[in-house]
Amino acid sequence: MSSSCVASSPAGAASPVALLPPELLARVVELSVEGLPPTVRLRSAILRNLALVAQSWVEPAQRALESRVHIDSYGRARNFFDRARPADRPLVLDELVLFYDFAPLDEDFYPLTELMTRSICASAGEIRSLHLRSALFMSPFDLNLLLLPSFAELRELKLSMPLEPPAGLASLPVHLNKLALSAMVDQPPSLFRLLARSLDTLRSLQLFVIKSGAPLHERLLDAYPALPSQLAHLAITTHWVPLPGTLNQFIRSCSSLRVLSLEGLVTNEILGLLPTLSTTSLVALDLTVPATFTWFGSPIESFFDRLLRETALRSLRSLTVTRRMESGSDEQPQRLIARLGPRDCECVYEVTARRPLP
Repeated sequence: MSSSCVASSPAGAASPVALLPPELLARVVELSVEGLPPTVRLRSAILRNLALVAQSWVEPAQRALESRVHIDSYGRARNFFDRARPADRPLVLDELVLFYDFAPLDEDFYPLTELMTRSICASAGEIRSLHLRSALFMSPFDLNLLLLPSFAELRELKLSMPLEPPAGLASLPVHLNKLALSAMVDQPPSLFRLLARSLDTLRSLQLFVIKSGAPLHERLLDAYPALPSQLAHLAITTHWVPLPGTLNQFIRSCSSLRVLSLEGLVTNEILGLLPTLSTTSLVALDLTVPATFTWFGSPIESFFDRLLRETALRSLRSLTVTRRMESGSDEQPQRLIARLGPRDCECVYEVTARRPLP
């Protein structure tokens, strides 16, 4: 979109697009870049073009441009600080991603330092989501930073590197809604004890599981035994390996789930797990099945019907099954939508190109 796309208006009259309510305008800007990571240039280009539409579009486009920040080097950090911003508007970050020890083939590359990390965190007025990454699984982030005023509204924490609580730090005042963990990284039990006081608000949990990975769900339960009764959204991702028995039990014990996502589980394990769920409030179920998935030669609607007969799924309103083709397959992507069951549940079957797991 560019300024040339704006509809003409009578002389002296404001264009209709310039008169949109602020809430609607903010939503239009948000939807225009939905799903685009902050590192993708297309996202920045779209937002800059939106700022050209009308004067009233400049502020929401600029706010969205600043709302998601990915910093993986000293150079990117300097660019972050050098960007001009209105002095009367605090910086609100819907997502801050800090990536340490990433070393591209660049002689001028300098990794993000602890001092620069502190400066970034302290400069923001509010940080709502924090994602910490490290290619070498090093831990240069000081958890004391979460005591800064900028983290008072932190609601989402995603960890792709280990965090060792410093001596003397007894608890953190953050109140998380969402926590994402990867079993490729071994988090110490002391981290979950540190978060225990903030877990009473946790409603969403994402776990990436590998065969030899750390039992992070067990450490979460040790620190906060009430967690299964309060989770509304649970996402489990693995790479076609059986889940540990304790994790199966954890999923079964989640009694308040409304959304369940199972990616990379073998079909037989899914069929064995669903009848044993303790939740009766599930409204959305997302599954990923193997690229070779077939249902005894029957149409996919038969598989949907098999699932919808489960007692635990009696409240289901949305069922999505995704099958990702292997590279080199001559099969065409497809999307089938059907409404089945006495509840008129929307069932979607998608065949897509294979993408890597997180």
